[in-house]
Amino acid sequence: MKPAVTAVVVNWNAGDDLLRCVACLMEVKERLSLDVVVVDNASSDGSPDALDTSGNGVRLVETGGNVGFGGGVNRGVGVSVAPYVLVLNPDVIVSPDAVERLLDYLEANDRVGAVGPRLVDERGHAQRSFGRAPRLAGEICRKFLLHLVFPFLKFGSRASRGPTSVGWVTGACFLMRRSAFGAIGGMDDAIFMYYEDVDLCLRLAKAGWSVAYLPEACAFHAGGESSKKALERMLVEGVASHLYVMKKHLGHHAGSLLAALTFPEMVLRTLLWGGLFLLPGFRKEAGPRLKAYRRVLTRGVKGRGGFGTRLECAGPKEIS
Repeated sequence: MKPAVTAVVVNWNAGDDLLRCVACLMEVKERLSLDVVVVDNASSDGSPDALDTSGNGVRLVETGGNVGFGGGVNRGVGVSVAPYVLVLNPDVIVSPDAVERLLDYLEANDRVGAVGPRLVDERGHAQRSFGRAPRLAGEICRKFLLHLVFPFLKFGSRASRGPTSVGWVTGACFLMRRSAFGAIGGMDDAIFMYYEDVDLCLRLAKAGWSVAYLPEACAFHAGGESSKKALERMLVEGVASHLYVMKKHLGHHAGSLLAALTFPEMVLRTLLWGGLFLLPGFRKEAGPRLKAYRRVLTRGVKGRGGFGTRLECAGPKEIS
């Protein structure tokens, strides 16, 4: 029998998190018709070898290299047959009840292309699970950390009592229609990591689909465990991906302005984290951040035609 849902998990050195994630999906499988596709991006920690793929509905797809999150999702969806696809990070734990709620919502709302749950951390605190479609003014405010001063700018963490139409939901965990995903050509695999979820949701909206946030469905997210192992590189990837996606959806002029503003943004962040580096409790995180900001500044200064040109033109995949 064809499964109703295919869960796609993109793994890169997630270790025990991957095994816990797959174990929770086996619990979902007891309630729903579900199969699991684990896409491994050339992990070196042995995590794919620890998977049990012996006739239990778990399939391992090995990419042979690190194709990024979006590229991994595309590979996973490419071997799926279910009408709905649950995408989740390996450090996410989702309950059968949450998946059922997401599935029921999509089945009841045929113009919704993707729906995301409420995410909480290990302390039960809500994480940023959704947000508005980006606008130039809002992106400028975030660059200069004004969202930390003015709470009304924090749309992505605002409490919601019921289903809400949003601009995007986080790629850490969401359920989508396979037909909608296929209609827009899947994820943009030019984006190595970060903002591929924003890009996907914006393209769904342009194709006539809506995107929803469903707070009554809740999942636990440990939060970027793979990224924490390479914080410096991930911060640089984030800057490159942000500029790429903003230029793609807001236009060349807006993208160029945001690229130019990245220089003062990095200076501001360097000053703030430089001060925090002097405090013992912040040194572990501040060190990689300061190195990342210096790398972004160096790339921008060396880029032809002004700050940000090299980051924009190279494309996120080439930022290493």
